[in-house]
Order: sequence, then structure tokens, then C-alpha cells
Amino acid sequence: MIKGHVTITKVFSDGTEEVVLDRANMVTAGYGSSYLDIQQGVGSKFLDDYTPAYFQLGTNAIGYDPNADTSSFFYQISAPFDWSDYGEDSDLDVVNLYRGFNASTADGGRNYEELLFSSAPVSSVIFSGTDEYFAKIQQGSVSKFFLDSFEAQIVLDEKTANGKAISEVGLFSKNPKGLYQDSPLLVAYRSFVALNKTEEFSLVINWSIGFLGLSVNVDNHYTGIGSLDSQNSVQGITLGKSYK
Repeated sequence: MIKGHVTITKVFSDGTEEVVLDRANMVTAGYGSSYLDIQQGVGSKFLDDYTPAYFQLGTNAIGYDPNADTSSFFYQISAPFDWSDYGEDSDLDVVNLYRGFNASTADGGRNYEELLFSSAPVSSVIFSGTDEYFAKIQQGSVSKFFLDSFEAQIVLDEKTANGKAISEVGLFSKNPKGLYQDSPLLVAYRSFVALNKTEEFSLVINWSIGFLGLSVNVDNHYTGIGSLDSQNSVQGITLGKSYK
């Protein structure tokens, strides 16, 4: 069973650390569709294209129903940062790319819309996209990467996203469709109670996804998370099936 886990830690200049989030996350349909592409031979031929390479920060939350069979069928975060939101002095490399998503139609192909939480019959599905800003995951920050699992680390330094109330983060694979230009695809998502970023600390986000051996009630076993995540329940999926 594919599961995910994300930890967010404040790191202060004196070396003091404070864990503010230690929870399971939502593994989205983009992760499962990449497996299907590999099996059918229609995706990228390069393993690197399936590696987590980009992320987005946001200031809202995707309103999915964790009890619905199609809860993982979304390819975007709710309110992604613009270029300026990351901060002019940030050490992050922020780029404008074509965010990939699956679009569906129920009218024989006359109109296509991004597939979001849909369980209705569709006549066809195509891969499409739209321009958005992404921050690159630094080289060497993805480890233990296999087709069924990976670990990634994201660092927001003291100069990044200051004054922003961060409440969601999305992790994107590099270019699973093997297009000419990278077309990042959302593979994991987590929302949380808004965290006000300041220059007093860096944020370190550690993300693990795969066959991790975590129990269904994984969040019940983590401590020290206080009220930051009180409005979110445990979530995980098996290729589109989610649970609490």
C-alpha cells in the first residue's frame, strides 16, 4: 500500500529546532498515473523524470472529501504562490512551467476540463496543462529514490516567503510524460493550519512516499504536533482510495 509522510520543522539561527507538523499526507492520483504510464510504455523513458523535482507553497487548502473514492483525483494546490511570494532575496530557484493535469470530457470531446474529484463517466481523458510558478528542489535533496518510494527534503531559508501564511504544500514529479519542457505533475499534497513564515527561522520539509510500512492509524502515534494540524485528519490512498 502506497503511503506518505511529511514533517515540517522550524530551524532557528541558534540551532534550536521545533517540529510543527508530523503527519501522513495525501498521495495523489498523479503518482498512480505515472505507474500506469510506465506499465503501458507511454510515459517518459528516463527514470529521472519521475523524480520529485519541484514544489509549490500555497495559502489555502484543497477541499477534498477523504472518504470519497475519488478524493485523490486532483492535480493542483488551492492557492499557489506567485513568483514574488517566494521573496526577491530567496535562495530558491523559482521557474515558470507548464503544470500537468489530466483533463476529461463527457460530451464526446467538445469540452475538456481538469479532472477534479470526478467519479462521473467520461468519454476520454487527455493530458493538458497550464502555466504556473514552481520552486526547484535542490540537487542532492532527493534520496532513496526507486519506482515505488522516495525521500525528499525542501528547505525554505530565512529569506524565503517571509510575511506569508503558508497553509499547503504540493510535491511535483519532474516530467513523467517526457515532454520537451518539464511539465510537473502533483504526486503528494498536505494542508495544515496556517504557519506564519518570518526571517527568524528556516523551514525544513522532509517528505517520504512509498511502501513505508506505516499503519492506517499512523497519526495517532506521533506526538509533539500540538494544535497546528488539529483541523486535518489522517489521509492515505491506494491508487485513488483514501481512508481516515
